[in-house]
Amino acid sequence: MCSRYTIIGTRILRERFGEPVIHPRYNAAPGQRLPIITLEEQLTEAVFGIVRGGGGRRINARIEDMEERARGREERCAIPASGFYEWKTEGSHRQPYYISFPERELLAFAGIYDRERAAFCIVTKAAVEPMSRIHPRMPYVLTETGEKEWLMGMTPCPSDESIGIYPVSGTINNPTAPDDPSLIRRPEQHEWW
Repeated sequence: MCSRYTIIGTRILRERFGEPVIHPRYNAAPGQRLPIITLEEQLTEAVFGIVRGGGGRRINARIEDMEERARGREERCAIPASGFYEWKTEGSHRQPYYISFPERELLAFAGIYDRERAAFCIVTKAAVEPMSRIHPRMPYVLTETGEKEWLMGMTPCPSDESIGIYPVSGTINNPTAPDDPSLIRRPEQHEWW
């Protein structure tokens, strides 16, 4: 389940959409207002997580279920991102990892947008190597061409770019952790001799 991500390549968003100030995000989390790209190719903000009738917040939708979904008030969106966090459980320990795509400073996840509620969720797919060693699912990452196809209702091939994965500090476990670059730094390794 992809519940936290980063938006670091904000310069690219400013150039593309002419938005005056978009601050980098290192701890984008459910319940926060975050940028998305709509069908009209406009950058707008929406809340991460679509609140369901029972009160729960849906943060992910499976690509495999997209054709079966009732269209209703939901439409497609693209979610600007630079990487995401995932946790691997080993015994009672949960190690957070940062996953990025080194070939691109900014990319887009496929998303679902509820315009009426101004909320969105991330579309996921089966994880590929090496991500599948951490978690069985990952965001459906769009290519630059695939972003437009996704917004127009097609299901483009996901990006096959190389994936970079490394462990990060447990500080990210706190949703109120400082929203700064320290969250994506590798933990310090100490040499004693």
